[in-house]
Amino acid sequence: MSSEELFRRDPRENPFMQNQLRGLIALADEASRSVPVREDDDFGVMAIHFLYKQMQHAESVLFLVPRRDACLVARPMIEGLYQLLWASAPQTERAKRWRSFSIIQDWRLIQSRLQEGISVDDVDIRKNEAGLRVFGSLHRSKKPKPSDPYAKNWLGGVTLAEMADSAGRELYDISYVELSDWEHWGLSGIGDSISREDNRVLVNAASERLSGLSLLTACQCLHRTLEIVDAHLSLDVMDKVTTFRTTFAETLNSFYQK
Repeated sequence: MSSEELFRRDPRENPFMQNQLRGLIALADEASRSVPVREDDDFGVMAIHFLYKQMQHAESVLFLVPRRDACLVARPMIEGLYQLLWASAPQTERAKRWRSFSIIQDWRLIQSRLQEGISVDDVDIRKNEAGLRVFGSLHRSKKPKPSDPYAKNWLGGVTLAEMADSAGRELYDISYVELSDWEHWGLSGIGDSISREDNRVLVNAASERLSGLSLLTACQCLHRTLEIVDAHLSLDVMDKVTTFRTTFAETLNSFYQK
């Protein structure tokens, strides 16, 4: 038995979530236009960039459904939300680490070019050295290599599962795991996409189940990101966001009430 049969849902769900996601994107777009962000507000800069990226992902999910590949876009929305939640913890320099990691990336690019015999402008080298003096210590690896003393990325070795432990594991344990199977070439995901008819193999690129999970994930991630950004940058949309959450849950639940 295919998972489509095991997890058959109300046919009204996906069209409803598509409309809700369109409304969320429109709300986020309107609320974030020309929002002032202070240059010294590292988390504000990070949050507004993450909101813009979540909006782009949400638009892509809408474009891709009902194709299974919608989940390839919905899955990283969970990663972005957990990173933003992790960085929002008070009394941390996590947002500063995210923002300043570009200096480490620039340093690696400069080193790579120099090793290849490609000249680098002295002005760019001095600018990078100045940035390293200010922010380099934030990115020192716990096990530095002689050729590269810095962490692999701005997270400094913290895993997504560890972020989920502190921010709540529901999205990770349910949606993230389910969506990962298709991305990682899992047997279940591939098996659900094919069927046999006589001697032929038939491939079905569409999946109502994965489309529904992708739409639900996109709605949850964009909604939560909008809440975080509104709380920090005062977008003045909290009433609308709260109304969305209530209406969204009540409508989905009503599909299954006898």
